[in-house]
Amino acid sequence: MSEQTKREIIENWLEIGFTQPAEKISEIFYFDKRDYEFFSILVSDYFLFDENLEIARDVTSNYPESILILLINRIKRIENKDKSIIALPRFGKLNGEVDKNISEEIDTFLNLNSINIDSTSIWEIDETGSVTINLKNYKKQKSWWKFWE
Repeated sequence: MSEQTKREIIENWLEIGFTQPAEKISEIFYFDKRDYEFFSILVSDYFLFDENLEIARDVTSNYPESILILLINRIKRIENKDKSIIALPRFGKLNGEVDKNISEEIDTFLNLNSINIDSTSIWEIDETGSVTINLKNYKKQKSWWKFWE
């Protein structure tokens, strides 16, 4: 069995992102035109930060500092509607079906955004991350439902 090429890995990653249901927000997929890199952010990653997008005092994570810095940078850019970060469209349904021809949609997305897939990479965190929230000392009620705005 042959090993997947870089292009096949990126195409598979894009297919996963494009087939996500719009209603499912556990992971959101993006392309960063500045860094020419595809990446995703888990919704749980937002709990690492307070309303000012600083690392929350009562939260710990096993992410290395370099990952936290890049993560907060990208979240801030998303929150500030940076035009160089593009969210991947979602064509999946909760029942697992997809109405669109995903290969055509991926090609259209790449062409419209002038993305040469052979020059891109995927930002992948090498380790599984965890977020621990200490609720014992939590004094202020956080508007948890606003984390995606």
